[in-house]
Amino acid sequence: MKAIVRNVLLACLISTFAFFGAVGRRQHVKKIGNTVVVVKPTTTQNAESRKETLTCLSVAFLAWVLCFWRCGVINRRLNAEREYQQRFNEYMRNSAFHRES
Repeated sequence: MKAIVRNVLLACLISTFAFFGAVGRRQHVKKIGNTVVVVKPTTTQNAESRKETLTCLSVAFLAWVLCFWRCGVINRRLNAEREYQQRFNEYMRNSAFHRES
């Protein structure tokens, strides 16, 4: 159970930084004397910005997909171990009952 919580927290951390990277793009600003001028980015800068944003969003999405996949694997292992333990306990109860008879 601790591993599942650890995976979720790690996915939260990774996706938080990825979302900050996606939305944290700042406008280019030039200061000329006392005036501030917002510089319009070129088409290549816009394309690069879109690629960076999509990369950050895909990293966040991939972190959550891998988190859910890993939690599913861990959950299946825990269920198999629990079932094995129940079968073993049932066997031990039955064998002890038959030894006394």
